[in-house]
Amino acid sequence: MTDKIKELKGEDKAAILLYAIGPEAATPIIQDMDDKTLARVSRKMSELGRIDTDVLQAVLDEYLEVHESSDPLLYSSQKDVMQLLEHAVDQEKAKEIIEYLEKPRQLTIWEKLSRINPAMIVSYIEAEHPQTIALILSKIPADVASQVIAELPEEMQISVVLRMSKIESVPSELVRDIEETLEREMAETTGSAGISFDGMVSLVEILKTLDKDISKPLLERLESKDEELFSQVDKLLLIFEDLLTLSAKDIQTLLKHISSDDLVKALKGAPDELAESFFSNMSQRAAEIMREDMQVMGPLKLADVEEAQQNILQVVRKLDDEGAISLSSDDMV
Repeated sequence: MTDKIKELKGEDKAAILLYAIGPEAATPIIQDMDDKTLARVSRKMSELGRIDTDVLQAVLDEYLEVHESSDPLLYSSQKDVMQLLEHAVDQEKAKEIIEYLEKPRQLTIWEKLSRINPAMIVSYIEAEHPQTIALILSKIPADVASQVIAELPEEMQISVVLRMSKIESVPSELVRDIEETLEREMAETTGSAGISFDGMVSLVEILKTLDKDISKPLLERLESKDEELFSQVDKLLLIFEDLLTLSAKDIQTLLKHISSDDLVKALKGAPDELAESFFSNMSQRAAEIMREDMQVMGPLKLADVEEAQQNILQVVRKLDDEGAISLSSDDMV
């Protein structure tokens, strides 16, 4: 067993198992935790980073070994693992989870990049050759790539854009090298609260599966125990792109409560599909005026776009709490 595995504490192992079995199976376990345990395990989950296969296997093996030992307090066998999982899912699903534990599905590097602040993406790639940057940006959604380009130094922007226009086929070996480099850099980087991106995504995905009557008081408890962690989680639980799930009626309600200035700025950094969902719920004249405003406004600072989006999301949360609109329970809290 490696030194890394030996250094793991009980809470580390619990966090790894919860991450591995996924949101569906982990949800009922988390619901039964007391406040103090919830805060500790949540923190551990947010700090996991990339979990090596040998570490995950060792944690599972140790759990099974303990439950097969001669200790009179721990006299059960592998059946207990199945029973634990069957508490949350059926037997067939539980078997799938046991098999899945050996090879947990993780986000690809391109999915990870697509979910983080464009300014942070720049910090990962700005030292690379413009050709490499062009390739990286061609692998992520256009709306994210455009925000990254806006954050690059002016002298680099045109160089990257020209190279992107000429990309045809790229050797798979080169793509793998870039993926491995980015994976290493992201695994080594944590936020201001020491929170790794992988762990945060895992924690948020679990919280999103909870019903609102459970998630809201749970998040309030988390805020009281660890305000910094709560702030990081809260920002990921509802992002501007999530508004794509709103119904036409809800968008019309939202439009009555937000400023046109905030909406114009917010849509400058949003996918075209989301912008169209707002335009289609305005009068034809209002939509035309807003499109014109967006065109003449020109490039905006990323901070201004994010501030406008957060202003709108605050209104969305308030309207959802009041029951005036309804956020999709499948995708957000």
